[in-house]
Amino acid sequence: MNHAVNWEAISAIGQIVGALAVVISLIYLAREVRRNARAARVTAMESINQWLRELGEHPQLRELYYRGINDFDSLKGADLVGFGVLMLQLFHIWVEVYQQHLEGHLAPHVWRETELSLRDIIAYPGVQAWWRLRSPWFSEEFVKFVDQAQQTAGPPRLYREP
Repeated sequence: MNHAVNWEAISAIGQIVGALAVVISLIYLAREVRRNARAARVTAMESINQWLRELGEHPQLRELYYRGINDFDSLKGADLVGFGVLMLQLFHIWVEVYQQHLEGHLAPHVWRETELSLRDIIAYPGVQAWWRLRSPWFSEEFVKFVDQAQQTAGPPRLYREP
């Protein structure tokens, strides 16, 4: 009996097994990327809903928000800090949604709704004043996007202003 080992056959089998392992790994990776993108999208939407819920449930936050968006310069002390925190939270949410949009993870209608809300809110003089102070905290790309939105926003009209 000839028990000679056919190294070429073993090598070919090894290459096939290796190729299958690569294909399986790529399929797994693609599924994980999709799942992570979906989770990030859900998190961003949950964040904006939570922000709105907090504003809706706390009259003092609503009052501070309304005063701040209209007259940032009138805010002093804790009110200035509180309004700054509200805006920082909101803009960080918008950054996340903006990134999701750039990466192609948002449905067009979700991005349109987000962009329209940013345009409406950035039209207010208090938000513009806050943005002038805090825009250096954000990426150059996002700053350009917000600045362009501000230029095309038109007058404030979110809360039935004249």
